[in-house]
Amino acid sequence: MTATGPTLTAEYATTSPLQVRIDTHARHSEHPDDPLTTVAAPLELTGSEALADIGCGDGRFLAHLIQHGHRGRLVGVDNSTAMVTAVAAIPGVQAVTGDAEALPFADDEFDAVTARHMLYHVPDPDKALRELERITRPGGRVAISVNHPATCARTRRLVLDRAAEHGLAPVAGMVNDVNSMTLSAMMGEVFGEVRTDRCENALVFDTPAPLIRFAEALFSFCGIDPASPHRETILDAVTTDIHDWFHAHPGLRWRDPKGYIVATAIVR
Repeated sequence: MTATGPTLTAEYATTSPLQVRIDTHARHSEHPDDPLTTVAAPLELTGSEALADIGCGDGRFLAHLIQHGHRGRLVGVDNSTAMVTAVAAIPGVQAVTGDAEALPFADDEFDAVTARHMLYHVPDPDKALRELERITRPGGRVAISVNHPATCARTRRLVLDRAAEHGLAPVAGMVNDVNSMTLSAMMGEVFGEVRTDRCENALVFDTPAPLIRFAEALFSFCGIDPASPHRETILDAVTTDIHDWFHAHPGLRWRDPKGYIVATAIVR
C-alpha cells in the first residue's frame, strides 16, 4: 500500500475502471435502465439549450445528447486529464478542465446543468451545489444523480472482507456522505423545491467473469491502491470466492441490489 492509499486522482487517471462499471450496469442490470435518458428527461430539453455536464467522465451523456439532435452548446467539465481528453474527442462538445467547487464560468451562463454520479466525490458538496446554481440562469434546470447508500453492497462486501485480511479499508476522501437519502434536503437548502425520480434495480450475473471484472473495478473504493503489494493476492482471493459461489449454486444468478435518484431543481 502507498503512504496515502487510493486517491480519486489515481482512480480516474485512466477511463478504464469507470468504463468497466458503466458497461457492467448497461449489460447486467436486472431491469432495463437508461441512466442517460433518465437524467435528461426532467430537464425537458428542446435541443437548443446551453448545457454543462459537471464531472462529465468520458462524455457519453453529452454524446448521447448530440446523437438525439441537441444543437445547443454542450460543455463537459472534469478534473481528470484522461476524462477531459476523452470528451475533447467528441465532435461538438467543449471539454474543460475544472473543479466543481470553483467552476470557470460566468454567472447565469447555462440553461441547464447536470452532475451525474459525481457529487459524492466532492470535498465540499454544498459549495459545489451553489456553484451549479450560480452558473445556471434563472428558470434553468439543474439535475443531479447519486446512488442509494447500499448500492451493490454485496459485491462491495466481498471485496472489503478480502481487503481487511491485509489491513486495508476504505480511505477517507474517496466518497462522502451524499447519497439518495441526503441529496434532496441538501439541494432544497440551495434551490428550494426539488423533484426526485427514483430508479430501483439490481445487477445480476450468470457467470463469474463479468462479476470479477466489476469487483476489481471497485478496488480503489474499498481501500486497495493500484500499487498495493496485496492487490494481486486480493484479486486472486476474490476470483476464487466468486468461482466457488457459482460452483456451489448451479443455475442461480448472483444478484446485487442497486439504485439511484435524479434530483432536479429549477433555479429561482
